Amino acid sequence: MASPEQDNPTQNIIDRAEQAVQEAQRSLEKSDDALRALGLDPAKVKSVLQAQPLTDAQRDEAEKLFRQDMEDIEREVTQESAYARQRSTARTTTPGKRPRTMV
Repeated sequence: MASPEQDNPTQNIIDRAEQAVQEAQRSLEKSDDALRALGLDPAKVKSVLQAQPLTDAQRDEAEKLFRQDMEDIEREVTQESAYARQRSTARTTTPGKRPRTMV
């Protein structure tokens, strides 16, 4: 039997978002570790990269990728919502079937 959290599409989305945040944090930690392994200070590297301005082409590409990600997320949310509705609707038995007599 499914738990209440599995039947709640909102909770499912929240759980997946939390997993994504945790994965992003792990990725940042791994990149910091890689920078340290190269003998670099991660904070200094980040400050240097933030100080460099983006070109218009880089900004356009970043916005394009961001929009694609948001569209993918919206599509996933819509699909998950539809699946949740299908799972929550009562299933009917085939009409005309009589119960079997037990011997």
